[in-house]
Formats: sequence, structure tokens, C-alpha cells
Amino acid sequence: MASAPVASFGLDPEWVRILREQGIESFYPPQAAAVGPVMAGESLLLACPTASGKSLIAYLALLRAARAGRTGLYLVPLRALAREKAEELKAFEELGVRVGISIGDFALRADQLERLDILVATSEKADALLRHGSPWLDRLGVVVADEVHLLRDPDRGPTLEVSLTRLRRSYPDLQLVALSATVGNSLAVAKWLQARHIASDFRPVPLKTGVYYDGRIAFTDLSIREIPGTTEAVPRLVRSVIEEGGQALVFVNTRKASEVAAQGLTGTVRPLLTGEERARAHAAAEELGAVSEEETEGVRKLAALVPHGVAYHNASLTNPEREVIERAFRARALKVLVATPTLAAGINLPARRVIVRDTYRYDDRLGMQAPIPALEVHQMCGRAGRPRYDTVGEAVLIARDADQEERLFDAYLSAPPEDIESRLAAEPALRMHLLALVASGAVATEEELESFFGATFYGQTLPWRDLAEQVRRVRSFLEANDFLAPSPGLRATPFGQLTSDLYLDPLSAIVVRLMLDRAPIGVRPFAILAGVAATPDLPPLFLRRGEESSLLGRFTDEAEELLIKPEEAPLDLDLDFFLSTIKTASVLEAWIDETPILEISERFGIGAGDLRAKVEDANWLLFAASRIAARFHRRLTRPIDDLALRVQYGVREELLDLVRLRGIGRVRARALRRAGFPDRETLRAAPLDRVEQALRSRKLAESVLSQVRRPGSAPPSESDPAEPTPPTTARRRSVRTLEEYPDPAEP
Repeated sequence: MASAPVASFGLDPEWVRILREQGIESFYPPQAAAVGPVMAGESLLLACPTASGKSLIAYLALLRAARAGRTGLYLVPLRALAREKAEELKAFEELGVRVGISIGDFALRADQLERLDILVATSEKADALLRHGSPWLDRLGVVVADEVHLLRDPDRGPTLEVSLTRLRRSYPDLQLVALSATVGNSLAVAKWLQARHIASDFRPVPLKTGVYYDGRIAFTDLSIREIPGTTEAVPRLVRSVIEEGGQALVFVNTRKASEVAAQGLTGTVRPLLTGEERARAHAAAEELGAVSEEETEGVRKLAALVPHGVAYHNASLTNPEREVIERAFRARALKVLVATPTLAAGINLPARRVIVRDTYRYDDRLGMQAPIPALEVHQMCGRAGRPRYDTVGEAVLIARDADQEERLFDAYLSAPPEDIESRLAAEPALRMHLLALVASGAVATEEELESFFGATFYGQTLPWRDLAEQVRRVRSFLEANDFLAPSPGLRATPFGQLTSDLYLDPLSAIVVRLMLDRAPIGVRPFAILAGVAATPDLPPLFLRRGEESSLLGRFTDEAEELLIKPEEAPLDLDLDFFLSTIKTASVLEAWIDETPILEISERFGIGAGDLRAKVEDANWLLFAASRIAARFHRRLTRPIDDLALRVQYGVREELLDLVRLRGIGRVRARALRRAGFPDRETLRAAPLDRVEQALRSRKLAESVLSQVRRPGSAPPSESDPAEPTPPTTARRRSVRTLEEYPDPAEP
């Protein structure tokens, strides 16, 4: 089917007007093929390359549902992608459509959710809505599953698969719109979803793919392009595309490599910038410096790069830092962005030339370097070619020699992407989801359990016998450890119900309960931090060379007070792994002792983004520990709640009263205390000029005084506490199997 005018499909004239305001006058061929079925209420799977307009079809389905008085759920794998989609959907709010977002660090109350027509959420948040039986789902009309090919991802795939299975079984008339990259077996996924299959290779900006070796690019269309210069491959490829007025996106395999490569490109890019481009780059650098109360290693490093039109993008950066870099690249204030492959997973950051420098990376499951999957490389290549700016996009892999050049063609550019295979049989996923199915009432008998798993993508495409054996083993484990009541039937115990509601891995719940059983009155914070750091839901930090000795000394010093021991059930960890948990606890201890972020980064070799991830995970686990303590050890509830707040803000106990104020973090709270305002009571009588002097902001000072002086008011953190939610990464990294854990003694 060819492209067709938007106005020829009988859509609501107001929809057409808004699309035209966005520059959309016609539908691309795959969009044109999908509009009719979507507007008729059919489920469909749209498998197309990046930038082929898949999201627009999903938006039409959501608008159709909203017009009929039904709600729409847009599922995404990443927080950044959720923010991007929510922002795009807000263009339709003038029609009365109410759009909201729910991701790991932003939860909605039930009353807020009830007012929404469209919710953009990660799969984990959707799973939580199902577990808690949210009334908002009763009006559900359509579910969009973006990046549905991530069913094959060992980390995110199982939750997406279970959520889609539950939604389809709970709401039989549900319209499901699945969006996928081009994969080998998209037809099988469409069959599982009972959806119409629409596949296309169309791209609005044609893509040329090739391999660079010895000064030239050999493309798959057999054309050759010489790249002038005498420098190494990446600088030559970057220089030539900038000279043509384009941007470059460079993919490398590690965080360190992204930082080193970006630094190495400043000399190439800087002389190519015009005066106007330098001004825009300096403005981006100034914006970056204002995103945090205190300086981070990321801001310090990027400050030396961004003014020269270069930046890197990896998980060591905080979310606000990454957002500034992404905006600057979209606005063309940056000419080159060096990134790790996670950036390829759906975020809209196209460039004229994509350079894939590395096709191997370390796989911690294998313990060695392994080839990057073809699908992932195709996703990276798909970022080449910016609509409305480029007439063609180029994606280039780099070879070191002639043999590797041939291998890259065979393994990636000429190879079809891999099939999607279910990862649901992994035990960490099964023990969580099996418990959740029972605790939420989705299944109550063995027959219902078998029927549910038979309806999953695994049950439809892989041998049931293998999954059935794993289900049996996990069920026995849950019964033996007081999560499920003994047969007959399937019923969660109070402990199992609480564990599921808290979104904990059952193994983490066992560790937390054992820790609480052993905690004495006046237990020190480090003992609690080390306990939660030992759970599989808080992935430990890697050990650097030479750290073992100091951490072993710390372990020896703390051994008597540690509540979780490395050699006993349910952990039975090897020493190196346990020392990693001690390192994680030490990082958290430094954080709540108000150690500056830069010092933490230097001392422990972690970035601010890593620190933030650990803080979020630990805060959620401490919240869970507090709720378990309220059930079994009430005396520990208050000290754990206080510790959770200290971890959330990174403060000593004396600042807890101040950080409850909106806009006050640890740096500003400490400044207020130094100025003679140790708590909110002393602030009530404070003169504005003294508070302004302490905070260096009149607007913030006025806000603080308004909060403390408002009659009968309490800060949001007290009057309406925000329940921490498990970050996506927490679910992703809980990978230890039952073979690694002896049968735990019941706590």
C-alpha cells in the first residue's frame, strides 16, 4: 500500500487538524495499511523499522478508545521512552483527553489515576496495577505494547509477557496494538496475541548500511565510499558527516569507552563548529550545570566536552543529566553523541550517520565477551537518518581487518534479526509471577495455573514440559517458605500476600524477614543496609581490582553485628559476591553520612547514575522491610522508616525534619542548619532575607516559609507519603536461581 493523505481515512477532523499542525499530511505505507484495522477496533502487530511511524498508529487506537469512554494503557520498557511518549500524547489534550505517566520514580494515587484516559507506564507498573486490582483497569479498552520484541530480553521480557497474558485473559474484548522492530518470527507473536500481522521494511529516510575498513565504506548495495583523512576510523567518519552538515551517533560497548571516545573526539569536532553552534553548545553546558544541587562526576566530565559539541550518554549519568544531553542532541547543539547500546532501545535520537564501533560486549551471565545480537545492531543502525533533515541515513560498522569485514557483513548486515523467544522459564521471574498470580486471585487451582501458563507466549511456542517442571519446583519452594499455603488449591499466606503486594522477589522477602528476626534494639544502620544489600533485588556493585583487601577488613570488623551471613541459607554466597554487597552497603552508608557525590564516585568508582539507582533500590527495599516489620516486628518500624528517609535524601538523622520540605535536598538542608535553622519550627519565625541568604534563592526561600507558616499544613512527604516503587533495574537484575540457593530455613 502506498502513502495516502491523512484526510482520506475518515478520521475525526480535529485529529486531522492536530496531525497537520505537527507536519503530518499523509500516512506512510505501513501506517496507511494499519489505520483501517485499528479504527475498526482490531488488534494488530506492526513490525517495521525504526522511524517508520509505528507510534502514530498506537496514538490513534488510544484516541479511539478515549472517544468511546474507555481507558488506554501504553506500555514501554524504559522510563525515558515513557516520558517521550507521554509528551507526544499531550498534543491531544486539547481534545479533552487526559494523559498521565507512571514509572519507577513517579507513582499516581488512585484518585489521580481515575481521572486519566491514557496512562503511559512501564511493564512493571502495569503489573503492579494488575496485582492490586486497580479499578482504573475496569474501563480498559486498548493496550499498546511498544518494543514488544523485548519479550526476548531476559530482564524485562517475563514481566511484559505475564502482563500481556493477564490483560488478554482478564479483558477478552481488549484491543491490543503491539509495535515491534523487524524480527524473524513476528508472525508467531501476532498469532499468540490473536492480532492482525502487518510487516514492512519501509523507512521514511532510506538507510544505507556498510562496513568501514581501510579508509572506505563498503555498502550492502555494493557501492563504495572513500572517507578522506589519515586519522583513526571513528574520527574520520565523524569529521566527514559533520562537514556535510550532519550529526553522528557512535555506539561503543562500555561506559568507560563512551567517555574515552567522546574525549578523543573533541579535537575533531571543535574546529568544525560555527560561532552560532558554539553558542548553542555553551548554552547546553550551562543547562547541564544547573540540574543538581551538587556537582557530579558526570557534570564535571561533560563540562569539558559539551562546549565543543561532543557528549557521552551512559548509565553513570543521572536522569536529569541524560535528559539535558538528549535535548541538546535533538536541538543539534551537539554534533556527536557517544553512547552505550541502551540508547538504541526506542529513544528518538536519530543522526545522519550511526557508527557501531563495537560488536562484542561483556556478558555477565556467560562471564566473557560475547557478540551483540543482530537485532540489537539493527536497532542501533535504525537510528540513522533524521526525518525532515536527512535524505538518507548511513549506518557503519567498523572492521579491523579484511576477515572481520566479511564477518560483520555475514553476522549483521546480511543476517536476519533473531527470533523472539520467551524467557519466562527463568526461575527468578517465575517465583515472582507465580506468587503474584495466586496472591492477586488470578489463579486459584492447579488447572487455572496450567491454563494461564499455557496461554503465555512460552506456552504457545515452546515445549510445555520444560516450563511445567520449573513451575512445579518454584511452587514447592514457595510452599516450603510460607508464601503459599500447602495444597489442595492455591492460596497465598499473609506473608506471601505481603511479599507480592510489595513487589519483592520472594528470596528477598526471606532475607529481609530473617534480618528483622535477628535485629536487636538499637541496631546500627550499617547492619540494616548490609542486609538489604544482600537481597537479590539490590544488585551489588562490582569489585574493582585491589578493593578486596579493604572490604574484607570491613567485613571482619562488622562480622559480629551483621544480620545476614554469607555462608548460611538462604544466600550461601561466595566471598567475592558477599564483599560486593558490603561495598554496596558502604556506598549507602557514605551517602547517608552526607559524603559529597564526587567523593563517593572517586572512592568507590561509581557514577552519580549508579549511585541514584542504588539509592532508589535501597529506599524501596527499606520501605518493604518497614511493612514486613509492621507485621512481624513493630518495634523496628520507626527506625527503618527513618533510615529509608535518610537513604532517600542522603542525610544524617539531624536533617530529617528539613528534607521533608518541598525543594529542600541534602545540600540546602545542611545550608539551613548552618544558618541557624535546624528544623521547621525555627524556620517559622525566620526573616525572609536570612533564609534567602542561606538558600541563595528568594523564590525558594519564599516557598519554604510558605510551607512552614501555612496553618494546619504539612509537607507532602508527611501528609501524603509517596510509596517507593521498584525501579525497572531492580526487576531486571534479580537473576540468581534456586540451584544457587539451598532450601532456606523458614524465618
